[in-house]
Amino acid sequence: MKKTILRYGAYAALAEFLTFVLTWLVIYLFNPGPDVQGNIGYVAIISPLIFIYFGIRYYRDVFNNGSISFLKALKIGLLIVILPAFGYAIVETVYVLVIDPKFYENIYSYEIAQYQKTLSPADFAIKLKEIKQQLALDKNPLFNFSMMVLIIGAFGTIVTLISALILQRKSNKAVIA
Repeated sequence: MKKTILRYGAYAALAEFLTFVLTWLVIYLFNPGPDVQGNIGYVAIISPLIFIYFGIRYYRDVFNNGSISFLKALKIGLLIVILPAFGYAIVETVYVLVIDPKFYENIYSYEIAQYQKTLSPADFAIKLKEIKQQLALDKNPLFNFSMMVLIIGAFGTIVTLISALILQRKSNKAVIA
């Protein structure tokens, strides 16, 4: 089980890194709007998690004679998620703190402009204060790293639950009573 977890966790982590770089290049070259950038980012985060499904299926078919319980599949999937979660968190934290330190400022300046158009002055002042507090948190390396681990972990847990439900299969061995 350990080899499967490490193999498919490494595949997912590598895919997270590659989709991060590809996303960065697409945004740099084509400069889509902030909403499109956000959507591209979430697709890039979620798509490599398909390796959770493949890892569970591989373990079921190769090592477990074609059967796996829901709980065993859940355990394997959650363990696979650890590598891409930490790998992506490291890459993203380095990116927003070293490579593009104005990353969050750019996002929040767009949001501020949107809120300024739609909110009353009193509501806007409250929202502006919240955004400034969030910006301060996002610039904290430990907070940023932790949030990225939690985000990938949450998406990975959802993918794991779905994969475990799809892939669970009872043993074909007949029970002799």
